[in-house]
Amino acid sequence: MKLQFGVHLPIHGVYDFAAALQTALTADQLGYHSIWVGDHFFLPEGAYVNLGGDPRRPDKLDAWTALAAIAVQTRQVKLGTRVSPIPFYLPARLAKIVATIDVISQGRVILGVGAGWFREEAVAYGLKWANHRERIARMVDGVEVILKLWTMDRATHHGPYYTVADAPFWPKPVQIPHPPAWFGGSSPAIIEATARYGDGLLPLTDLSVDQFYALSQQLAAAADRLRVEKKVTLAPSLSYPHGIGATPAEWVTNTHRYGEAGADLLLVDFTQTKVSPKQAIAFLEVFAHTVFPAYQA
Repeated sequence: MKLQFGVHLPIHGVYDFAAALQTALTADQLGYHSIWVGDHFFLPEGAYVNLGGDPRRPDKLDAWTALAAIAVQTRQVKLGTRVSPIPFYLPARLAKIVATIDVISQGRVILGVGAGWFREEAVAYGLKWANHRERIARMVDGVEVILKLWTMDRATHHGPYYTVADAPFWPKPVQIPHPPAWFGGSSPAIIEATARYGDGLLPLTDLSVDQFYALSQQLAAAADRLRVEKKVTLAPSLSYPHGIGATPAEWVTNTHRYGEAGADLLLVDFTQTKVSPKQAIAFLEVFAHTVFPAYQA
């Protein structure tokens, strides 16, 4: 069974940039596949309570700026957002940001995309908050803009929400044909978008094995219906310690269960529980030595 491992890393609360960087460096050195960060202005109060932060001062580092800084100091780990809400961006600007970090990292960026779910942050920062159907439509329209800019010398797009007209885009990303786009969520609309445009799927944290397997079957059915033949990376996420378990025996068991259900990449999520950076680093070291050998060629 082939299975890789990644880390959803907080960039808020007790994880200031120094702590986030040290955790990312550890993951890079240990051979983890990827580092993921959330892309928000701020988070709901519970996110700070769970992590040990101060909900009265809901801090959050900018996702792509943090990833750019991490990219300079790491060597092999891939870097992505889980996920960037396309309706919160001008898609052409996001295309430029991600392409730039792909150049900085020498081709290690993954663009995680979504439609947005936290109404309060959108309203607080003056962004339009539409219903789910429109947010999904904006996401898809924005992804089409981004992919065109990445792959065409001059891109033209006249969609329902976004337009570019004979737009030059240089430098191109390092990755050919473009950095992978992974979709976050589990709604039918996200499954449809993943089948059409996506290279990976990032389900919500702590889906049960049965829920994850059902999601994978829904994606396969959508791909068949659309006659799309491509491999989509399935990347379920488990919180530590509640989801993945607190002991090495639990880690081995849970890892095997999700691998058997079709996971290609298993993410350990440190954003859900009160785990200090020191504890996270210790876990990453023991987990790598305990679990990785069973999945190495």
